[in-house]
Amino acid sequence: MSGRVSLWLSGSLCMRLSGPACSQVVSALHQSGIPLYDIRVAGTTCTLEIALPHFSLLYRVCRRHRVKIRFLERRGLPFLVRVLLRRRLLIGGAGAFIVLLVAASSMVWQVSVVGANPDQIQTVLAAARESGLYPGVWKHRLKDVNDIQRALLSKLPDAIWVGVRVVGVKAEIEVVEKIPGVTAQSATPSDIRVTKPGVIQRVIAERGIALVHPGQAVVPGQIAISGNLGDGTKQIAARGEVLAEVWYKSTVEVPLTVRQAGLTGASVTRDYLTTGGFHLRVWGWSEPGYTDAVARDTETDWHIGRWRLPIQWQQVQLQQVLPQVWQRSVTQAEQVALDMARADVRRQTGKTGVVLGQTVLHRQVSRGNLYETVMTRTEEDIGAPAAMAPLQSNEQTP
Repeated sequence: MSGRVSLWLSGSLCMRLSGPACSQVVSALHQSGIPLYDIRVAGTTCTLEIALPHFSLLYRVCRRHRVKIRFLERRGLPFLVRVLLRRRLLIGGAGAFIVLLVAASSMVWQVSVVGANPDQIQTVLAAARESGLYPGVWKHRLKDVNDIQRALLSKLPDAIWVGVRVVGVKAEIEVVEKIPGVTAQSATPSDIRVTKPGVIQRVIAERGIALVHPGQAVVPGQIAISGNLGDGTKQIAARGEVLAEVWYKSTVEVPLTVRQAGLTGASVTRDYLTTGGFHLRVWGWSEPGYTDAVARDTETDWHIGRWRLPIQWQQVQLQQVLPQVWQRSVTQAEQVALDMARADVRRQTGKTGVVLGQTVLHRQVSRGNLYETVMTRTEEDIGAPAAMAPLQSNEQTP
């Protein structure tokens, strides 16, 4: 292999020698220590390949033995360079294209904003430009990503976190805006009233007087924590939690026959060279012919030091997807029904309650479906502030 490489670097000539003394020429060259390749002798003709620097000696030997030389092929780097020099314009254009491609890949062409309010996108882009991140900037002139993030965070008072990511020729700014602060607790006198029927489990009165006790059944509108203090001469804004056991009834339907898509294991792999937003397929030309397929891709992350190469290798795997049908047992369907009832309660309570237990009130299997009525018991805070009537003055006007 090393001999072939050196032969290509130095250049080689494929020739046909004609004459009665062909064998004598080959012997003379062999005795001189000149390597010969692909020798084929047929009568008074001989074909062989010889390195370009040894051609002068071969020529003298052939002339001495009156053997004719006919060139069949020229191979190797010297001949390739000669051909390229004849096409200077083509080589110059290819070189200019590579230079432009590398230059284009070394710039940021697009800056996008994710997570910000649409009305604030222009503000974020303006702050990014002031921080040195804008379309057309050279990547090597960009500050460190952490420095850009800190600069943006200082310029955006409504943001709690800013992230910057530069991938290829695109830069993405992710903004997490502050959640509006909770308004100051009102000083207006108020009670904590019950909002749902239930059975009291615990009452935590931070301010005010608890009027209900554990184990007591309550109804909506009932005062749980009063804002009246003492003999009713002073009113405050009551605060606290009223934890009660609340019941929810859910009717759910679970099909016993489940239809879903699944992978068959058949797949086709394609390989691409990517640069910027361009993809050049270099392998995997067969068309799978799948009706439904899911694509999963992986891409390299080649770097030279801190500089990410503009050209990367991407592999895309197209996996065949076919619909599958399987039968669910009644036991499995019952568990799914309980989970669906639990999820239904979560939606109603806003995920604030704690599920204490579930009871099946009615169960029926009909027409390939399981029908259940489930009662779910939760513990949640059922108290809410309610305004109080102002105190009436006992003084009489004279």
